[in-house]
Amino acid sequence: MKGLLSFIVFLLTAVLISAQPTADFAGNRATMLKDIPFTLNFGLVYPPSVQLADVNATSLLYMKAIWNDQVLAESSMPVFHDGSLVLSASLGGLKIPSTGNQEVQVLLSYEQDFSDASDNFYTVWLVAGGITVIPPVVTVLIAILTREVLWALFAGVWCCAMIVYQGNPLTAFLRTLDTYMIESLGNIDHAFVIMFSWFLTGMVAVITKSGGAHGVAEQLVRVIKNKRGAMMTVFFLGFVIFFDDYANTLILGNTMRSVVDGYLVSREKFAFLVDATTAPIASIAPISSWIGFELGLIQAELDILSADGQNVPTSAYDVFLKTIPSRYYPIFMLLFSFVMILSMREFGPMLHAERRAQFERKVISDSANPDETEDDTSLEPAKDVPRRWWNAIVPIAITSFLVVLALILTGLDGAKANGEAINAANIFGNGDSYSSILWGAFVGSIVIWVMCRFQYVSDGKFVNQWSYWMKLKSHPNARPLLTMQESLSAWISGVKALTTPVLVLIMAWAIGAAVRDAGADVFFSSALSSDSLDYRAIPVLTFIIASVISFATGTSWGTMSIMFPVVVSASWYASNGDENILVLTISAILAGSVFGDHATAISDTTILSAMSTKCDLTHHVVTQLPYALVVAVLSILVGYLPAGFAYPGWVGLVIGSVVVTLTALT
Repeated sequence: MKGLLSFIVFLLTAVLISAQPTADFAGNRATMLKDIPFTLNFGLVYPPSVQLADVNATSLLYMKAIWNDQVLAESSMPVFHDGSLVLSASLGGLKIPSTGNQEVQVLLSYEQDFSDASDNFYTVWLVAGGITVIPPVVTVLIAILTREVLWALFAGVWCCAMIVYQGNPLTAFLRTLDTYMIESLGNIDHAFVIMFSWFLTGMVAVITKSGGAHGVAEQLVRVIKNKRGAMMTVFFLGFVIFFDDYANTLILGNTMRSVVDGYLVSREKFAFLVDATTAPIASIAPISSWIGFELGLIQAELDILSADGQNVPTSAYDVFLKTIPSRYYPIFMLLFSFVMILSMREFGPMLHAERRAQFERKVISDSANPDETEDDTSLEPAKDVPRRWWNAIVPIAITSFLVVLALILTGLDGAKANGEAINAANIFGNGDSYSSILWGAFVGSIVIWVMCRFQYVSDGKFVNQWSYWMKLKSHPNARPLLTMQESLSAWISGVKALTTPVLVLIMAWAIGAAVRDAGADVFFSSALSSDSLDYRAIPVLTFIIASVISFATGTSWGTMSIMFPVVVSASWYASNGDENILVLTISAILAGSVFGDHATAISDTTILSAMSTKCDLTHHVVTQLPYALVVAVLSILVGYLPAGFAYPGWVGLVIGSVVVTLTALT
């Protein structure tokens, strides 16, 4: 009898205990850092509904995280939200002063004293924060020493995987292949980038084969009088294609290459000018493929602060416009490039490259990788093909127009779907930039195909197609400028030229994800969490940290995504609601993110700039980096540092512009 009663008590106790939800740990970082707070995320698994009879709309779920009998975090939350069970939870602020595998116990209970709580265990992998900087450093060093970027990136991903997978080299190797590389290729945004890069490059290849690029070059040569004029043309054309950094790079680099070669501009200098007018312009343009992403990040932080009762600006677009005068790095880089062209002065590795081009008449270094610098001679137009500028300008103009139009139309649809007011901020904030570029590039490819098919040439001259159709015998040797098959072959040749850059892009995206999994972003951003930090120093520290993260990861947008939640709200509270500090901090994130995008060897725009200009990637990075560092240092010394402590942001722009000009002239 006693045994039966004991069994019944056991069953009742089991049922009572099982009424508590259990944790299904998911969505957590692969690696946590020693002595740096982290968050533990988990889903909530509830027992059958019959066991939830005593749980109602006012019930609370109490949560506690324990490590080595030490309470790391404790919190509570309603069990129901809007009439439905809450299915996920998290505990933040957990900090463990040890490395290695550490078991964290999570208690879940409806009772505040945690009676009858469910026991849940999660093993956390912790490493020292300093280890996480090793993979980016290894990547950069191997790239510089071997000039083999693909191998350098692969080594960097493998090093990150070694950290994530607890030092197991074989597992790290396998996950490099089947996880990081495959997920990099399978990402929908990455697929968009590859696809519209193919379409843009294919379009430019057909333009080249049709003689259009040569026609533009011939027209520009009539206007351009010297080397300075050639570089200035590249610089200002970068402002024309302002709406997207990828489109700017691919179109400008491919169409202007033969022009600048004729004036003995080194490929390194050409690549720098193209790169300097990509992200720096797109990031500050009020209408661009960047604007939606930037506005979304700004608005999210404003909404969080507003929900907390803070009197913050409500319009992300207004805040975005206020940040422009203090976007010191992109603005100073554009000014620096302009003054350097005017003065015809260079320094560092770029000076050696320009002297080689000028005195040895070699725009490409003898040590450059031929696979990265050789032009595809199969795209050279036939000798009897007339060089006509409109075969380049028309498809590029149509592509540009359609991209902007698509941005507006998709933005209108998005604003209406979200119930937002129809204004410029909401239209461009909701625009689908990737789809817009893809559509525009596809139509541009079709346009140049049709143009080439319905233009006829005979003996090196264009023949009126109506005359050709109506009087066939008068032009017996006439033929299409390019047949559809010839256009397709040229288009495919352009796509083939992207094989190596696409592989590098895939590896660059892979190392960006791997570096984040290893925890490097958390390590860098944790520097801003010090309670003793003077709030006026937040903008300058934010710029430095954003620059380091973007340089290490090769992604400007990824850096923005990391930095906004970490810094923006903290800057507002630390400064007691100082809007100037808030604007400067947001500006510092956006500008610092552009620095890494512009300077590092693993950035997609850096890679595409080298590819489109046919410049050795390592040479491009080595010659560009000193210029980027000079501008970054000036952005700190005359921009964010004094702007945080002494004067308004616009004063920093004025003073900084003078200092940048003088620096470029000396």
